Amino acid sequence: MVLSLLRHRAVPLVVAVVVITAMLMTPGGTVPSGPPHTDKVTHALMFVVLAVCSRYARISPVVTLLWLAVYGVLTEFLQATVAVRRSGSFWDWCADLAGVMIGLAITATVRSRARVGARPQGNPRDSSQSS
Repeated sequence: MVLSLLRHRAVPLVVAVVVITAMLMTPGGTVPSGPPHTDKVTHALMFVVLAVCSRYARISPVVTLLWLAVYGVLTEFLQATVAVRRSGSFWDWCADLAGVMIGLAITATVRSRARVGARPQGNPRDSSQSS
């Protein structure tokens, strides 16, 4: 069961969830500081990665949005209650959702361009008659 779950398409998602969860739960004093709102950009980028990996694992866009919204709330709750020197933030969660939407838009764009590029050019019968 576990091996079938960890097919090659799911591996990047599992790795991303583990790494990002560890990053989000790191004690606050060890997180580098930066310009104002850098943390929002970081949250958005992490959730772009999660959304892209989720879609690569063939999880539908709706399910991707739902599970990442819940995951974002959960991580913010854990930051507020369990993580040392961290605080949960509604605005971080909003940045998470923005990242999900960006990730979904990226994957939709890439997939639509791939479909357009995979279409055969012209009518195949035309090429056989031109000889």
